[in-house]
Amino acid sequence: MQAMQSTTIPTTVFTGFLGSGKTTIIANMIGQLQQSGTQVIYIKNEIGAENIDAEIMRGKSIISRELLNGCICCTLVGPFITSINEVIEQYAPDRIIIEASGAADPAAIALMIDGHPKLERDGVISIIDVINFSGYKDLSTTARNQTKFTDLIVFNKVEQVDLEQKRRVVGYVRELNATSPIIEAPNGTLDPNLVFGVTSTELTTLLARPHDHSHHLMQDCLESITLTFPGQISEEELLSWIATLPNGVFRIKGIVKTSNDETQMLNTVGTRTTFSPCPPNTERDKNSLVLIGFKLEAIGIDAVALTAQLDELTQ
Repeated sequence: MQAMQSTTIPTTVFTGFLGSGKTTIIANMIGQLQQSGTQVIYIKNEIGAENIDAEIMRGKSIISRELLNGCICCTLVGPFITSINEVIEQYAPDRIIIEASGAADPAAIALMIDGHPKLERDGVISIIDVINFSGYKDLSTTARNQTKFTDLIVFNKVEQVDLEQKRRVVGYVRELNATSPIIEAPNGTLDPNLVFGVTSTELTTLLARPHDHSHHLMQDCLESITLTFPGQISEEELLSWIATLPNGVFRIKGIVKTSNDETQMLNTVGTRTTFSPCPPNTERDKNSLVLIGFKLEAIGIDAVALTAQLDELTQ
């Protein structure tokens, strides 16, 4: 018989724009918590119709729930509340970690947690990609809100930039948020002791003000499409194909079988693409790519035409 949950559950929200590296940071942190015997439930929200990042968590045996094809701050409020109630009843976790989609409004999620009788908001953490932040901060209302409505700001990918770039990003961030502490996550790692228990009075004050989040996806004009295709494809040809896409495609995530018969995870943020091995036992009948960006239809992104191009490149 499942034990009754007698106290509220600390719930931490991780936000950050598309490709900031939230999933990697969270996976590393949950690994540390698991070693200490902490029962953690991970809830992942994704703007696309497929959750490519779920393979990472399954490979680490992390108990998770996925909410796809929308934002838990607006279009997926009902499923989000249902998922929260289900995991509380089934697992009675010590802690819940929510990874909001790269397009989610953190203020709305924080208010939902505050309104749930079994949850206790334990920090809103904003992950910032120090390589690309200057490229999207002025394009996205959501990116600005993610920087403003937070208890703690985490600079990710710091090992890939010089000190001058970090200083520039600090300047950009402080234009939007003058109070939240800034820490770094070298190689996507954070000490959980620095992250949990950081709920600030500043964020509570901000959340008390009127805030309209209902149309943020339309304001940002963020859209996504999913492409699936069979066969194997070389990394070189795939990289060349990605280079032909319009600049409005800011983020690509995928699982592909490359020419050496290896199943790999693909991550593109801006102009940078990386391949990494999938967790063991990742089997897929088809390759999948999720493209996310600004005004995809207006810039000529056509799923049928792009799938046909990929089919021609496969072996």
